[in-house]
Amino acid sequence: MKRIFYFSLIFFVLFSGLNSNLAAQHIVDDIPFKEGENLKYIMSYGWIDGGEASLGIEKVQFEGKQVYHVKSVGKTIGIAHSIYHVKDIYESWFDINTGLPYKSLMDLTEGKYKNYNVVYYNQANKTVLSKKSGEKTLKNNVFDIVAAFYHLRGSFNNLKLGQMVTIHTYFHDKPWDLIVRYKGNETIKTDFGKINCMKFTPVVEKGTFKDEEALDIWISNDKNRVPIRVKMKLFVGSFKTDLVEHTGLLYPLNFVK
Repeated sequence: MKRIFYFSLIFFVLFSGLNSNLAAQHIVDDIPFKEGENLKYIMSYGWIDGGEASLGIEKVQFEGKQVYHVKSVGKTIGIAHSIYHVKDIYESWFDINTGLPYKSLMDLTEGKYKNYNVVYYNQANKTVLSKKSGEKTLKNNVFDIVAAFYHLRGSFNNLKLGQMVTIHTYFHDKPWDLIVRYKGNETIKTDFGKINCMKFTPVVEKGTFKDEEALDIWISNDKNRVPIRVKMKLFVGSFKTDLVEHTGLLYPLNFVK
């Protein structure tokens, strides 16, 4: 359960939008979110709900400047919680104009396993300072996974069918380059109605899934660019994560009649 839940939460947080030019220094003017947006997801295996994740954004003061602060919480629920307790918290403080992070926090509880760390980002010097491992030099414009979620939502344009995209992040105290493929558009049924979505497939490690492209992500193909669904094909079966609640969206979700 731990690895299944782990992958579900990470991919939902991260793959909210993609751009072939990730070196851009500024978010587009028409950003697809605002302070007060809250998203909630439920992960299920068949008819059994096993986990939930939430994301909320606010504006706060950080070292004398106004920034966005996002808190993401993922946890097991129901039967899954009684079998294996998971509560993972990720937080990010990032620049309102560039989307680049100043600070990220990770607080994980997965059974008896616990992992806590705080990372500070110096984008000008291309370094990060981890409380666990010290200072490291990284590439230009490195995002934590939460800051990547919001920055990339505003960077959707000109993707071609089959295009491969690499995203540079710093995650679990090390650089992590993800490769994602754009698979085109699909209309999917949800509890809210039918929604036209952009479909993406991350290339994942062998041994966890049935193949390297056994995980699909659907992002609303509208001005919100909200992650709507994730499906994972594992050796033990298929898992699905769906958006179940949303408040404070900048635009109404665009439903297909």
